[in-house]
Amino acid sequence: MKNLKDFIEYVRVPVLLFDRSLTLVGSNEDAEALLPEILHNAAAEVIFNSKKIASEILNCLNTGSMSVPEINFKTLNGDDLALKMTSFETENSQLAVVTLTDLTPISTARTMTTDFVANVSHEIRSPLTSINGFIETLRGPAGSDSSKRKKSLKIMDKETQRMKNLVADLLSLSLAEVKQKQRVSGFLNVTLVAKEAVEVTQKMAQKNNKNLKLRVKSPIPEVTGDNENIRQVLINLLENSVNYSHADSTINIELEQFDNTTDFPKPSVRIRIRDKSDGIPEQDLHRLTERFYRVDKSRSRNVGGTGLGLAIVKHILLRHEGDIIINSKVGKGSTFDVFLPID
Repeated sequence: MKNLKDFIEYVRVPVLLFDRSLTLVGSNEDAEALLPEILHNAAAEVIFNSKKIASEILNCLNTGSMSVPEINFKTLNGDDLALKMTSFETENSQLAVVTLTDLTPISTARTMTTDFVANVSHEIRSPLTSINGFIETLRGPAGSDSSKRKKSLKIMDKETQRMKNLVADLLSLSLAEVKQKQRVSGFLNVTLVAKEAVEVTQKMAQKNNKNLKLRVKSPIPEVTGDNENIRQVLINLLENSVNYSHADSTINIELEQFDNTTDFPKPSVRIRIRDKSDGIPEQDLHRLTERFYRVDKSRSRNVGGTGLGLAIVKHILLRHEGDIIINSKVGKGSTFDVFLPID
């Protein structure tokens, strides 16, 4: 039995062993991690809190196989597990081998997918409903009224642009997720990319009576990174600050090198974007990188926000082994710190 117990420790799946009395006689660390409350010599019915599973283990000991392909059950912690079992004989007894599969990540992924589809459907339905309403209006008597027609077309154009932005951000998010596990190659000139991002956003800032000011506070080394990805990160953050900062205010972009900080304990380049805005309530800060999460939904939609910009930023920075730290004070403004590791 000792050799058997040693063997199951090397098996890369959670394993439980039961004898004919339906008593637990062996388990490996992976199984104990999924079922931290299990005790050696505990009864199967107690471990699984199920007479059905205990009965199935006994049936497996008698017949050598399960009567069903697998059994699903939920732990006391709410985790979803799947059980499969078989039996074999040792020199002294017959044992049932129960293998466990953690279904929680799959369940979580399904829930996320369902929520994502629901959110996308909601985001698209609103502008489509608006456009459809104005089409009906233009088909009626209002279509011959030039002022009403002009107003309707202006709103339809705005709603169409909103859908275009959503589709573009969905594609960017999908691409960022696909690339997240791909190794980053190439060298990134952070200063040059920051200047390009400021140039791209400058026209939008001027249109909204905002000013962008870039300052390089220390010599910035090249880092390993994707130029286009990091340019997109900075443009997303700058556009966000332009949309929400106060009129006639300055958005400061600062580049600095650090050996380590409390926020990022590795040698890194920090890109700090500071704005003067209404700020973000503390309870919302940890949710800002969630898909479709908005602090002020109506204002976000009015400025063309899709609720995906910071989610895209998060995925790109994960690929670069970097991070984003967001700090904000209501009524004073927000600070977005992007950290990129130095090799």
